[in-house]
Amino acid sequence: MSHRPVSRRSLIAGTSGLAAFAAAGGLTACSSGDSQGPGSGENTATLPTYVPYTGVTPDLPGTDQGVDPAYRRFPAENPRSVEEIPGHGETITGMANIYFAVPPGPDRNSYWAGLNERLGVDLQLQMVSNADYLQKFPTVIAGNELPDMLQVPNGAPPPVPNMPQLLDKRFADLSEHLSGDAVKEYPNLANIPTRHWLSTVYNSGIYGIPIPRGAIANYHFVRADLFEKAGVSTEPKSYDELVDATKALTDPKQRRWAFGLVNQPRQLLGRMNDEPNIWAEEGGKLTHVYETEQYAQTVTDLIAMWKSGVMHPDSFNPAQPFKQLFNAGTVAINAADGYPGWVQYQLDNAGNPDFELGLMPAYARTGGQLAKWNLGSGFFSITLLKKQDDPEKTKTALRVLNWLAAPFGTEEYKYRLFGQEGVDHERDADGNPVLTPTGTANTVLPIRYLADSPYNIYVPGRPQDADTQHAYQSLEVPTGISNPTTGLYSNTASSKNATADKTFQDGVNDVIQERRPFSELKTLVTTWRNSVGDAMRTEYQDALQKAGTTAS
Repeated sequence: MSHRPVSRRSLIAGTSGLAAFAAAGGLTACSSGDSQGPGSGENTATLPTYVPYTGVTPDLPGTDQGVDPAYRRFPAENPRSVEEIPGHGETITGMANIYFAVPPGPDRNSYWAGLNERLGVDLQLQMVSNADYLQKFPTVIAGNELPDMLQVPNGAPPPVPNMPQLLDKRFADLSEHLSGDAVKEYPNLANIPTRHWLSTVYNSGIYGIPIPRGAIANYHFVRADLFEKAGVSTEPKSYDELVDATKALTDPKQRRWAFGLVNQPRQLLGRMNDEPNIWAEEGGKLTHVYETEQYAQTVTDLIAMWKSGVMHPDSFNPAQPFKQLFNAGTVAINAADGYPGWVQYQLDNAGNPDFELGLMPAYARTGGQLAKWNLGSGFFSITLLKKQDDPEKTKTALRVLNWLAAPFGTEEYKYRLFGQEGVDHERDADGNPVLTPTGTANTVLPIRYLADSPYNIYVPGRPQDADTQHAYQSLEVPTGISNPTTGLYSNTASSKNATADKTFQDGVNDVIQERRPFSELKTLVTTWRNSVGDAMRTEYQDALQKAGTTAS
């Protein structure tokens, strides 16, 4: 098969769904992965060959568009995906964020000791709370001792100024190990689909391992039991039907509202109003969502919703415990939460027989057809490997990451998530591994933020949930639109946009609450453009042009 490069620009304009998402890297139509994809926006690199793992068969298969495979139960047979122990007694260091209390060290943690034994290395981890990670990262970079493996703060693009220059100076270009068929030396890394690698490409090379995430990115969670009680459908098929449903769900005397945080109706209305996925591209020119009539319509709708009282009184407080309010039935719609939240919501409400979790499809404003779904970036973060004097140390680190990226259902995956049977987990009546109190405390090592397998739908003890989620993804993913800047780097976006965007959003929130007139929305957009928007546009457009030129 020939591998004629294809223009990134023409593919974005001519395709939809995750096909466009993959095409956004200037990829050829071949599934082998022998293709070109821009990363820093200045260069291209040969992405790793995609070789899907076939040792475990899902109950409901995934799709090339990005619907995740689904399993009703944990596989009874757990084949090994790594035949040889990765290391030979070396010390491998790493740093990643953690969302839990730091677990005991390997001298008091049989799970960690067993992991070291399986990896054949002394894995030494620096675990930093997620709240502190963005501040800790630059101090580690500035220090003399980099860990062998380092998680970049999550975000797209990563919130790291001058990223290409930093990578060139301090971190390993992994192209010789991972480009094209070279990745087959690490089959679990080859099992990561091509689209997830786009954001690892800088300086014409592959820098790092992606932590893959699903195309669906977020779910529109609803309390189906509250919808039934209110006598309204969980699938409002127009703006008017949505408004009627939100009013029926809201009863301040019972301390119940349709929405909790303002970003929840914001995302849902954005889809109903046909907003672009952050940026829209046409003829090489980019338009940001803030600059569109669709966004202005969404703000208009939010003003009406706020005035009607269907949003929680504390909707503009970013510290609001929206998950707890959803669990308590204080709010009925959580339209902006990550899809892995499905499992946690079910666990949180295991003792509530009335709780019923549902998923709300997004329909176009005028009704009759599904709205376009905003596809995610495809990754959570990337893991960098520092430059090594001994190339064998780099290979050892890659073998460790390959082990940690073991596919769902394999022996390595089972140990990584559930530890040792009889100590860290037990099996339920259906054969699903269930963590013991010891396992709950010991298995939270943040190794999943150093390497991970592609996402799979699986809810222990609730086989029906696999069908529900798979059906929802199968409905929404084919409508998906990509962000044309995915995989491109803007230094302005990484260094300045967070502050400028907060200023903009604070102003928009004032408009929604009618503390400022609607006419000031244009002023807010102009200020944002002058601060960062136009600079980001120029950097991204230059990147698109260079990527298109390279591919042509």
